Amino acid sequence: MKKILIVGGLGFIGYHLSRKLCSQFEIYVVDALINYIPNNYKAWNYYTMLRQQELNNLGIPCFINNVNDLSFKQLVVNIKPDIIVNAASMPVALLADINPSQAKQDIFDSQFQLLETIRTSPINLSQYIYISSSMVYGNFLRDDAGKIIPASEEQACHPIDGYGAFKLANEIIIQQYHKKYNLPFTIIRPSAVYGPTDCNLRVTEIFLRKGFEHGTIELDNGGLHELDFTYIEDLCQGISLAINNPKSIHQIFNISYGQGRKIAELAQIVKQMFPDVKIISNECKPFRPNRGAMNITKAKEMLNYRPQVDLEQGMMFYRDFLKHHIGLY
Repeated sequence: MKKILIVGGLGFIGYHLSRKLCSQFEIYVVDALINYIPNNYKAWNYYTMLRQQELNNLGIPCFINNVNDLSFKQLVVNIKPDIIVNAASMPVALLADINPSQAKQDIFDSQFQLLETIRTSPINLSQYIYISSSMVYGNFLRDDAGKIIPASEEQACHPIDGYGAFKLANEIIIQQYHKKYNLPFTIIRPSAVYGPTDCNLRVTEIFLRKGFEHGTIELDNGGLHELDFTYIEDLCQGISLAINNPKSIHQIFNISYGQGRKIAELAQIVKQMFPDVKIISNECKPFRPNRGAMNITKAKEMLNYRPQVDLEQGMMFYRDFLKHHIGLY
């Protein structure tokens, strides 16, 4: 059975991916346990402990370590993984603009250190998988009628914020390591991932919290911004199809649901669940790329990727999970 080391394995994506893969591979998890959102500490602490306990119950070893620590290299040498998945990162784009120095350290510098650890360690890696972001594209292109064109992997990347820029820099240096050191890589670009145990104050979590609190949902710019919301299990399905797959080596894949949905639509879905929640609009135009659906044709054709959970169903699953946990933190 092949060994997979998941860096950032106690985070939102890493945790779900560990659970998904543990029946097929020997999984090891390492995480630095960094909380990036201090005002959400109670939720972060609760879900971190929950994730760690569930992975322990599955027999998955969890190591608390930072890739910049000297002990990390020895950990890699001891495990001798066949595959490494790098799911460690500052989780929300806005944080990179608020604290660009920490963003550089936790997105770019840590990735570079991980690559150097791989290069200088006596291991025989068959695949390095990097979880990038749809933010690398910057503004999605539009057709002559002004309609957003789903971004494909061939679209030129022109990020407009620090988060997307650091993610793209990582993609470039990974490809450079392939050319110079023969690193077998796969790059995954997700979009607007949501679901159980997320505690990074993404819009899906914020809106559901407002529902449970009988509060008010505020829509910046009327909620016209579109996102390709991706349920966590669909993302993990896509990543798992790329793992240990010869077709995915040296490839980049968009992994999302493949449909652009307005933030206002998300608000209405939550209002159907919580009829007494209020929805108001404001004139604030947030600084974020104009996005929409991602083109997932390549993942469908090469990986047989088939997303299953639309936004309505995913938010229902997420709500039902929160029912049992939100009162505990």
